[in-house]
Amino acid sequence: MGLSRERDGFQVRNQVFINPPDLTSFDSVRKRMTMICNLFVNMRVSIPDIVRGLDEKYGHVVCVLIEQGLVFERRKNPRNVEGERRRSLFRSWKKGS
Repeated sequence: MGLSRERDGFQVRNQVFINPPDLTSFDSVRKRMTMICNLFVNMRVSIPDIVRGLDEKYGHVVCVLIEQGLVFERRKNPRNVEGERRRSLFRSWKKGS
């Protein structure tokens, strides 16, 4: 039985999230983003449970997942145009791997 490509009302883009190898050197914001991504993708924790467990805002958790390319944008008119969207905080370590 395969994993569903939809969770919590979002189309999932990636079924696996690989933690950056140098996580200890990240600031607290990047560590928190990594935790959100890992919980959602690898641990399969729901967005509402992440919000409760990490005391985050729902919108922030969703934005992190969208910005990191883990779920697709659902809004018909997204606030950020694709070219203006912030780069992944994890992209730099992937290039050096």
